[in-house]
Amino acid sequence: MIKKKNVVVIDDQGDLLHLLTVSFIDNPTIQLVRTSSDLDNVNQALGLEDYFIIVNEEGLKNDITPLVKRLHARNRFTIAPIIVATGKRYELSEDVQKLVPVISVIPKDVETARLGHHLSNIIDSIESNRNLNALSGLPGNSVIGRKIRDCKAAEKDFAVMYIDLDNFKEYNEYYGFYKGDQVLLFLSHTLTASMRECGAETDFVGHVGGDDFIMILQHLDVVKEIGDRIIAHFDAGISDFYAEKDLQNGFIETRNRAGQLERINIMSISIIVMYSDEIRSTPVNEVYKRMMLYKKRAKMVRGSVLLKDFK
Repeated sequence: MIKKKNVVVIDDQGDLLHLLTVSFIDNPTIQLVRTSSDLDNVNQALGLEDYFIIVNEEGLKNDITPLVKRLHARNRFTIAPIIVATGKRYELSEDVQKLVPVISVIPKDVETARLGHHLSNIIDSIESNRNLNALSGLPGNSVIGRKIRDCKAAEKDFAVMYIDLDNFKEYNEYYGFYKGDQVLLFLSHTLTASMRECGAETDFVGHVGGDDFIMILQHLDVVKEIGDRIIAHFDAGISDFYAEKDLQNGFIETRNRAGQLERINIMSISIIVMYSDEIRSTPVNEVYKRMMLYKKRAKMVRGSVLLKDFK
């Protein structure tokens, strides 16, 4: 069963609802919910999972600025972006433009086909942004899964790299979350830079979460080169995130769950590679399980390592 996306249409006049109904007639995932601009009615119409809000500026009984400000002030609704359709002008007042949820202004007096195309582009943008990791800005799990499925369905060879940091959890606890986030940003920049240096335009970098990242490479002959570059860049730069005394020692000291002091080595990076012939014969959820198994093997090696042959 398809889960529908609620699009709340604030429209006193009602003409925009007709245009949108025609625009989305071939899109079974969109459910239009119309309400007047009366704030009580708006509050009843809005929900926690609304996809976006579209306001018919020309069809409002009152000025749009107080309405958008009220929506903006109600924090539980700000997750739903606001799109303004206007037949009067293609610009909003500065007060409205400063409000974060207003992401787009569209002319209402265009033909229905162009309106539908414009809204489809907005939906694609919303989908993309909602699937980006908040820290790294890289695509998250839903996009990663779709990319792997697309590659499996294609006839070309490809490789999937799973990248994970060694001793990141202990570093995070010892130096604090801010420093940990800086390490993750450094890693994401290292991955994207290495891909740009010797990868292809169609290659992909995603952020699974925490210190786990995915790369999908379209050319098998660059796998080792990219892996080696990642390790070289990471090993050369990770020292910038440690205090001098810890670098001289070669470890940090932190207490384990038993309360005992434990020496934790300077962070390194583990990279494991799976190839298309193995991935195509394995369900996507099993691909992740195998990657976890291979990752355990990689972590048994001290220091940074690229493992691409598990036979």
